[in-house]
Amino acid sequence: MLLATSLSAGAQAQTYETEFARPLNEVLNDIQNRFGIRLKYDIDTVGKVLPYADFRIRPYSAEESLTNVLAPFDYKFVKQKGNMYKLKAYEYPRRTDEDGEKMLTYLNTLYANKEAFELRADSLRKEVRQRLQIDGLLAQCVKAKPILSKIRKFDGYTVQNFALETLPGLYVCGSIYTPQAKGQHALIICPNGHFGGGRYRKDQQQRMGTLARMGAICVDFDLFGWGESALQVGGAAHRSSAAHVIQAMNGLLILDYMLASRKDIDHTRIGANGGSGGGTQTVLLTALDNRFTASAPVVSLASHFDGGCPCESGMPIQLAAGGTCNAELAAAFAPRPQLVVSDGGDWTASVPTLEFPYLQRIYGFYQATDKVQNVHLAQESHDFGPNKRNAVYAFFADVFQLNKKMWDENKVTIEPESAMYSFGTKGELLPANAIRSFEKVSAYFDKKAFAKLNSDASLEKKAMDWVASLNLKDDQKASFAVTAIYNHLRKVRDWHNDHPYTTIPAGMNPLTGKPLSQLDREMIADSAMPKEVHERLMKELRRVLTEEQIELILDKYTVGKVAFTLKGYQAIVPNMTEAETTYVLEQLKLAREQAIDYKNMKQISAVFEIYKNNCEQYFNDHGRNWRQMFKDYVNKRKAEKEQEKQKK
Repeated sequence: MLLATSLSAGAQAQTYETEFARPLNEVLNDIQNRFGIRLKYDIDTVGKVLPYADFRIRPYSAEESLTNVLAPFDYKFVKQKGNMYKLKAYEYPRRTDEDGEKMLTYLNTLYANKEAFELRADSLRKEVRQRLQIDGLLAQCVKAKPILSKIRKFDGYTVQNFALETLPGLYVCGSIYTPQAKGQHALIICPNGHFGGGRYRKDQQQRMGTLARMGAICVDFDLFGWGESALQVGGAAHRSSAAHVIQAMNGLLILDYMLASRKDIDHTRIGANGGSGGGTQTVLLTALDNRFTASAPVVSLASHFDGGCPCESGMPIQLAAGGTCNAELAAAFAPRPQLVVSDGGDWTASVPTLEFPYLQRIYGFYQATDKVQNVHLAQESHDFGPNKRNAVYAFFADVFQLNKKMWDENKVTIEPESAMYSFGTKGELLPANAIRSFEKVSAYFDKKAFAKLNSDASLEKKAMDWVASLNLKDDQKASFAVTAIYNHLRKVRDWHNDHPYTTIPAGMNPLTGKPLSQLDREMIADSAMPKEVHERLMKELRRVLTEEQIELILDKYTVGKVAFTLKGYQAIVPNMTEAETTYVLEQLKLAREQAIDYKNMKQISAVFEIYKNNCEQYFNDHGRNWRQMFKDYVNKRKAEKEQEKQKK
């Protein structure tokens, strides 16, 4: 069978003038069969042709073969469980452990002592600020008093919500957890990560409350485009390089506000602590501001991963000083106390053998290896679970002299999410000057760079409006439905934009004998979108919606064409029977479900025309004369209009 494949490829090669080219999807199928592996696709292979295809395959290695075959298209693979490989587009923030090792080996050649490292660290800090473009944004910020809620009192601590205006009309919202004990307190800024539930989740409140009970003022705040920030800019705004800058800006402005407004803060004890994306922010904040005196990034630090979201890696700070990584940025915090928490179930699995020894070397320049710690939880995965929180409590208790006797998560009251809002459940309390679209924020950056994101925001709003029309009682189900619809709308748009009608050769429409129109070619190109896109939408909608609710959503996609078209048939066809109505409705619903995978109303109407033809043929096949009925209807309407005109 392999011989037949090779011969076929060789014969085909003559067609491509010795380039030995084959369609990419065929080559990938061959690799699956040859090596007995399974491929999971998160890439587009439609129309892609691989030159010198068979020469890229290494008979001794599936992984080398995949690397060679995918590289020309900027695709990569990620090894998953068993014999499964996921094919993905190239990710600039994500590399391999081996890449991280090579990077740290290179960085280690740049400095052999404290003086050389400090010169490097100084250059890093300056260039990170420049590449982040944060100073220009900070210069445009307003100096306004925050909106503060009433203080809520609990066992050993209090909580107060705040909304701090940063750029004109843009607010960052969060909560301040304060010890009830009197005296000077440490301050810990706690940027949030991408864990479900945001800063409102149980484990976040447990950590904030416990540290407050132990004697530290803790401040957490929404990610840009999450929580109450989404009320202003939409969730799509989070997946932008603007979020990278604004989240860092928010952290610095909150630090400024706390130090300027509170007399109960000990300025020598300023910490930063966050997990996952919050850990990435923790490292960045300490690189941007020398006021921090202790740092604890959790399940985030790596030399080979900059963060999987544009809010962590959207701006090219890793290119600073000729190339850096988060491990080196964390090293620039030396010799101040630092805790790195890692686990065996994510990219931080390499910390004990790779990043931590590197940090120890740098801290050794200062005779301060005891100031950097690593708590590695080899059997755990990516979360901010009890063992990770306990490591954080112990670290800050030691470096900030907190009261370990108050270390008891069971004493923390878990508040409902609504209690932590500044602007109400649906933003009804937003100030009159509040920004209400990402477009207003993108004006502070290069607008062209955010054209697609503004389109994303528009699609997200459309999805939210459609789901809101269902009046669902369950917010989680509503959120799931919005996400499913939004993802589908984006896939349809992106496929349409990435596969323009010009990719379809001009030719003849075999049904009409006329040249293919632009619409014809658009329909052909868009119809090649993988069926999984449609299937996933319908599957996800059925998880949370009834069939009746799904029909209402599909009607939104197609602007009610089913009801409108059925009404038209009922007006044209005299005394439509129940059987006729059933058939027509069935065809129109088929048209509706197919039409949702097309980009614009012209295409949607073209899909409906196919099924309308079926309906009209059905009438002819069952004793009706469609052409005559339509002619009679047109004449009747003309007569009615003439009568109306005469009455006037």
